[in-house]
Amino acid sequence: MPAFSTNSLHVFGRIQHLARFYEDALAHVARRHGLIPSDVYVLLALRRAPHRLNPAELIQELSVTSGAVTKRIDRLASLRLVERHPDETDGRGVKIGLTARGRKIVDDEILFSEEFPFDAVYALSKDDRAGLTALLRRLLSSMEREAGSYVGPKGALRLHDGSHVERAK
Repeated sequence: MPAFSTNSLHVFGRIQHLARFYEDALAHVARRHGLIPSDVYVLLALRRAPHRLNPAELIQELSVTSGAVTKRIDRLASLRLVERHPDETDGRGVKIGLTARGRKIVDDEILFSEEFPFDAVYALSKDDRAGLTALLRRLLSSMEREAGSYVGPKGALRLHDGSHVERAK
């Protein structure tokens, strides 16, 4: 269709293919450790956080329900990959942190892995990685502004007040 630009299809098609490689690699890491992919997302969220997270922060970070977070924390705690700590600012609350074992899985198998696709991004120069990150951030920010919503880390569309966006039927 020469009258219509297909540039956006090229961009989104490539993003979708990259996401499939990433999701498959995370699923492979999960299987090696008797986990499911959603467990790996919890480990990644805790690893990138500058401090231990409370369950509400994990809910926000992962775009899941409180029941889902509780179930994942329970499973990961039973495997000694995360641990609960008293919240020093709220005597009734808890903070969730990675154990050394949980941190090792994230670091060795994802962050510093030499397995495809985690290391594939390093085929790009440091400047190219920074440029690609900046471009993707701009594209996502523009789309979020236009839509009046944002995409949570697990792909759920949310309004800026944090509520879920109803999907078109």
